[in-house]
Amino acid sequence: MLPEIETSRLTLRELAPQDAPAILAAWQNSPTQWLYQAVEPVEFTNVPERIANYLKYRGDGERRRIYDYVARLKSDGRLIGGVSLGRSHPAIASIGLRVVPSHGGRGYGTELARRMLAFGFGELRLNRIEADVALENKPCLCVMGKIGMQREGVARECIFAQGRWWTEARYAMLASDAAAIAIARAHPKTVLTSA
Repeated sequence: MLPEIETSRLTLRELAPQDAPAILAAWQNSPTQWLYQAVEPVEFTNVPERIANYLKYRGDGERRRIYDYVARLKSDGRLIGGVSLGRSHPAIASIGLRVVPSHGGRGYGTELARRMLAFGFGELRLNRIEADVALENKPCLCVMGKIGMQREGVARECIFAQGRWWTEARYAMLASDAAAIAIARAHPKTVLTSA
């Protein structure tokens, strides 16, 4: 089990089977959820199966490949989104963000991303964190700018999903970037709440 992580307004806990109903209700069945993502929605419709696969293939210890958190409001415990890191190399990971549409525009995506960068560069000692963002995903592109990720280029029509080609921008931050150091220092170390 991953350690619980906090921000000023959110509690982040590792994705678990009991989260399936809340995920379905909060965003999975929302048609707007898929407007900005270059994925096939059908691949994610079976949330319990997706969570089971995550738990089966995430890896353990030094070989852990995926860190997937759900985010809940501290004020009332409502699920408002999630954040993940997926390693492609022991020192490189991709960040993924999701915020329930009804909670968009309140800075939760930026808060989640900053905390996950601090976790990745601080606790995991990653050298590089990257993100591929569909050009249609204006909210996520905005978050990338706010957290100091550097735009490295654009992959034109690189993914075919939902019956069309998608173009994605590649963003990245290195551990040596001044922004990464500042972000890591701005957040307290992770508090271990379970083994």
